[in-house]
Amino acid sequence: MYIIIIGCGRVGSRLAQLLSAAENDVVIIDTESTKLKEADSGFDGITIIGDGTDQDIMEKAGASRADVFVATTDDDNVNLMACQVAKQVFNIKRVIARVNDPTREQTFKDLKIDATVCPTSIVATCFKNAIIHSDLIATIAMDGENIEISEITIKGPACGKALKDINLPKESTIATVIREKKMLTPSKDTVLQDGDIAIVVNLDGVSKEVRKSLGTEE
Repeated sequence: MYIIIIGCGRVGSRLAQLLSAAENDVVIIDTESTKLKEADSGFDGITIIGDGTDQDIMEKAGASRADVFVATTDDDNVNLMACQVAKQVFNIKRVIARVNDPTREQTFKDLKIDATVCPTSIVATCFKNAIIHSDLIATIAMDGENIEISEITIKGPACGKALKDINLPKESTIATVIREKKMLTPSKDTVLQDGDIAIVVNLDGVSKEVRKSLGTEE
């Protein structure tokens, strides 16, 4: 893919390195040359000094042929303006923005930005989940939703029941079941046993309901 990133801080530079290492064509734009020099280590893409909201700079970056545009600066106004230029002027198919202030996330959605990532919300959610649910493996932010992946040990009333008879919320699914160190692909007729480990994927809003259904929360 051909990807343009504006903002060469810690987030933008690391993202550029990761995408470049995955054999994507990456251009990173920043107004500060010193930041771009720091990104050169471990990054073999193109660096451009300039303002990512400027159409001439975007032209120079090859925006007309970009597949993805990502705004990662620490200024929400800059990120929003740059995303609008990318979407409305250059018709880039996938436009993603970092949102620093959680209260402004809805504004980005209202303006049809394809996806947003709010580090503040993600970190707070991770801490909350680590405190409340010790079985949580990871939290993934996707288009404004927090998706949880958990490792839940089956016990209580869920034991001896087929998945079709367990009232899991529709916003959740059991991706796999680990039994005696073997991984099983579950079907609706899979019967859960005491001590089975279910790898569960769900939206964070139904966490309590998921655990209650599987017998791990009263």
